[in-house]
Amino acid sequence: MTVKRSLSIQGHRTSISIEDAFWQGLRDIATRTRQPLAALVAEIDAGRAPGTNLSSAIRLRVLADLQDQPRAPSPLAPDTTPFSHVYLGVSDHEAARAFWAPLAALLGWRARFHDLVAGWSGWQPSGADRPLFLIGRPFDGQNATVGNGAMVAFLAADRETVDQCHALALRAGGADEGPPGLRPHYHPHYYGAYFRDLDGNKICVCHHGGPSETNADPD
Repeated sequence: MTVKRSLSIQGHRTSISIEDAFWQGLRDIATRTRQPLAALVAEIDAGRAPGTNLSSAIRLRVLADLQDQPRAPSPLAPDTTPFSHVYLGVSDHEAARAFWAPLAALLGWRARFHDLVAGWSGWQPSGADRPLFLIGRPFDGQNATVGNGAMVAFLAADRETVDQCHALALRAGGADEGPPGLRPHYHPHYYGAYFRDLDGNKICVCHHGGPSETNADPD
């Protein structure tokens, strides 16, 4: 579905209809080249080939830019993820499961198993078998301890989910390690929040895209 927006180009309001993914790609180019979105579109407009409309020229520019940029594989693709599982040690399995189950659901992860006898539980991404996120008692039978400098970071679908996860974790007894917000020292769109679970494990929930569009008018 295309999204229509109006930009001022060389003093004239111009309506442009392209798919949201191309709008995002256009914003990424503008951010990287440090120019306003309208200036970038004006540049594309001035350089487009005869017979090519502006929307098509924008798509071609974004596609060309994507080909020039190295692309990492999807972290959730079952055949490309470099991780099999992440395991967090917990001292009270049932309390930890009560803390983590709603957070996992909010992030789009579904339950893989829950073993009350062995004292461990696992979740997996919706639509994929790996990686697994596991919580349980330490294998050596000793108390769970926190690693200094260790952190597990989850990808969120949008910034609103980052906000919701942080709030949910604090309501469930987690400790705040950094409120939701932009961290532009990582990259311009990095939006993250930090907290510790009931056992003190440091957790991040982050989103790498721009803010959700609320004023888009579909054709």
